[in-house]
Parts: sequence; C-alpha cells; structure tokens
Amino acid sequence: SSTPSHDIANGFPAQNTSRTGTNVATRRDGLARRRAAMGFTQETLAEHLGLERSTVGRWERGTGTPQPWNQPDLAKALGVSQDVLADLLDPDLPDAHQAHGHLDARDIARSVVDEFNWPDWHPMGKVTVAPELWDTAAIIGEALATTENDLMATGRRTGPADAGVLLTGTALVIKLEPFLWPATAPARHGQPLTPPEADTAERFTAAARSWQWRGSALARRAVLAQLATLIRRLRDARQGTAETSRAFRLAAELADIAATMSWDAGDHVAAQRHFTLAVQLAHAGGHSSLAAGILLSLARQCFYLQRPEDGLEVVQLIQYATRRTATPRLRAAIATREAWAHALMGQARPFLRAVAMAEDCHSEGAQDIDASTPSARSLDAAELAGVLGGRYRELAEHDRRFAREAQDRINQALQIRSPHQSRTQVFDLVELARAHLVSHEPDRAAELVVQALPLARSTGRTGVMLRDFHRAAEPFAHVPVIRDARDAITDLTIA
Repeated sequence: SSTPSHDIANGFPAQNTSRTGTNVATRRDGLARRRAAMGFTQETLAEHLGLERSTVGRWERGTGTPQPWNQPDLAKALGVSQDVLADLLDPDLPDAHQAHGHLDARDIARSVVDEFNWPDWHPMGKVTVAPELWDTAAIIGEALATTENDLMATGRRTGPADAGVLLTGTALVIKLEPFLWPATAPARHGQPLTPPEADTAERFTAAARSWQWRGSALARRAVLAQLATLIRRLRDARQGTAETSRAFRLAAELADIAATMSWDAGDHVAAQRHFTLAVQLAHAGGHSSLAAGILLSLARQCFYLQRPEDGLEVVQLIQYATRRTATPRLRAAIATREAWAHALMGQARPFLRAVAMAEDCHSEGAQDIDASTPSARSLDAAELAGVLGGRYRELAEHDRRFAREAQDRINQALQIRSPHQSRTQVFDLVELARAHLVSHEPDRAAELVVQALPLARSTGRTGVMLRDFHRAAEPFAHVPVIRDARDAITDLTIA
C-alpha cells in the first residue's frame, strides 16, 4: 500500500476524505488494536521506542506518521512485517500507482515524499513539496560565499537573514534532510585538479587538525582562507574525477575544523553553519561516512546546547542514511550519541539499549575506512569509556542510582587515556567531579576539579565545563573545599 499522495504542483497536501466527503484525518484503529494486543499502552510503546507518548498518539489518530527510521523498530515491537505495518499505517487507501502502467515525473516526486513520510518532518504535519536535493554547484557557491563572508571584517559582512540564527527544530531537520539522497552534480569540464594540488591541501589539513584546539583566531582565519582557496578551485574543476572527490573530502575536513574552532570560541551559530557546510561538501564528494561523522559532531553540539530532541533527530537521520553502509565502529559512535539524547531526557531504558549497542559494535573493532571518519577514528576504548561515563552522569541527574556507574566508567577512561591528551583528561576529571556531586561526595568532587584546573583553559569547552561545575556545586558552597574550588574556577575563567 502507499501513503497519501501530495499535491506537489499546488503546494498543499492532499486531503483524506471520508465516505461522506468530509476532510478528516484517517484514524489508524488497526494500529491501536495491534499495539494493545502486544501488551503495550501508548506510553510503554513510546518508551520502548525512545519517543514521547504524544508521538504514538498522533500515529494512531492519523495526524502523524512514523519517520522512516522508526518504522523497523515499530514493526518489530508490534510483531509484524514492514508490509503489514504499511497496511496498518494506511488501511483505507488503494495503491494508486498499481492502476497505471507508468510513473510520470509528478508521480516520481510524490513517491519520494511518500517513501520517507515527509508529513512528520514539517510543522503541523504539513508537507507541501518533494524535498529539495543538494546540488553540487549550489553547495560550492554557498560554501564559497559563506567562507569569504566569514573572512571579512565583522562590520562589512553580508549574507542571508538567518545567517546569524541558530537553526533548531524543524528548520534544522529541513536543512539536513537532503543528506538522504545523492547530490546532483553539474556537467562541468574544467581544468582537472592535479595530485600535487591535492597533496598540498592534504598536508595543510593534517597540520590544521593538530592545532585545531589552540583557540587562536589567527589559526581559524588560516583554515577559512585555505578552505576558500580550495573551494574556488573546486568551482572551476572538472567534476567526477578521483582528485575532485579527494578535494571535496579535504574541503569537508577543513569546514569541520573551522566548525570545531568556532564552537570552542563560543560561536555556536558559526559552528553550526560550518558543520552543515562540511556535511554538504563531504556528501557532494561521495564521502558518506565522513558526512555521517560530521553530523555526529552537529548532534553533539545540540546536546551541549541542551537540545536533546534536535540532537536525536540528527542521530536518527544518520541511522537511516547509513543503515546499509556504516561500519561497526561508526555504528558505535552513532549509538553513543543516541544514548546521550536519552540521558539528557532521563529515559533510562532506551539509554541502556543504546549503551549496549555502542559496546557491542565497538567490540567488533575498527576498519580501514574508519580512519577517514572523525567520530569513528577517535572512538578508542578510553574515549568510549569516557563518553559513556559522562552520559551515565547526565542520566544520574535524573536518577542518582546511575552515579556510581558513571564514576566507574570515567575512572576507567582516566586509567587508559594517553597522558598527552590533556584536553580530554580535563573533560573526564570535571565529569567525574560532577558525578561525585550527584552522589553527595563534595570533598572528592573538589579534589578532582582542582586536579583539572592546571590542565584547563579559561575559554572554550573546558571553560564552559568548569563554569557548569561552578553552578552545579552551589548547593555545597558551605563546604570549605568546594568554596575554594569555586573561587579557583572564578579566578581562572575571569582572568
């Protein structure tokens, strides 16, 4: 069966009509009965799927449709095949396409919308058109305009009205949804990129990776300047060659570095803008795993900004797009981000499922392709323990019983991390201190955060974490060692 068609030309969703001709949403009573037969309430099914109860309610009322990546888990929970689930979601409508011997362009556009159930992706459930695909020429043009604009003095910058706005909710999802389809490539026959040109860009990118955490505005400008140079070359280059694909990968990595630098400087709007450009550039070059890894960084930014719902939307987009291609290590990285979202929302059961998935996938080891995927290549045993320990700490903010597990995992990370990874050591120490605050052990928390101070910077993410500890420790301000630790954080972050 098919989902309801959409009036692509007129820009309005086709209405479901009852036998009396009244426009109504079609209730999915069969879906509700099957859910009840499997022993689920709306609330328990939602918890099982890691969703809100209202989402399941909208499915059954016919005012919303499960997103494509939710459907396999929903079918499994209901004990039905995907085909049977499709019938439960669309019980009354005939398959109109079966009545015709061919599909015209309008039908194809509708089928794209239908396949991915776009109504649930747009405000108020109203999808109006097939999604706009990313065009390689447009990506290059936007990347060059954005990069050159960022290189200008602040007072001279121009750009779209939303250039200074952080995208959230539906606006963020709509911006990213073309990742699900291949980018369209122009038939350009310019001067091909040469291996020496790509080698030069490769060396610069490797160097930039080594100093991306230094927080220097000059370093960020150097990265943006090199990115602009590379994009100008891509604009005029012959498309479809191995060296062009390589140049897209390097441009994506440079945009990712620029995003990380912007984030560390506290400019989240610029960070999101460059993460998005990095995803587009990687996608245009055919580097889907790299694009997925950069999207994971974008999801992490959502979590740092306390927007777990947005982060989970991005994670689910990655899960669906890479369902056939992700390596075990990339799947592990994706699962850690899913766990992060559930931890922030206090959802213990789906959190524990995601943790188990991360550990199982990580145990299968790394593959050669993981070396080109940032989130996969960095996920060694220490990073896995530290990341999951931090997520247990966040879950413990909702349920103190998880604080001890957080402490054990972060201690494990500290034991096996390289002593040269001072930045991640700060993250571990501050997270561990926060976990001891949750378990009402202020003396140990103060000892750990004081240990982190000599390694920390006053700005960037380490500075943010220290200020967060300062706020979290306020209930223990009467404890002398906590008072001293908070004073030391104030001295560092104000200096």
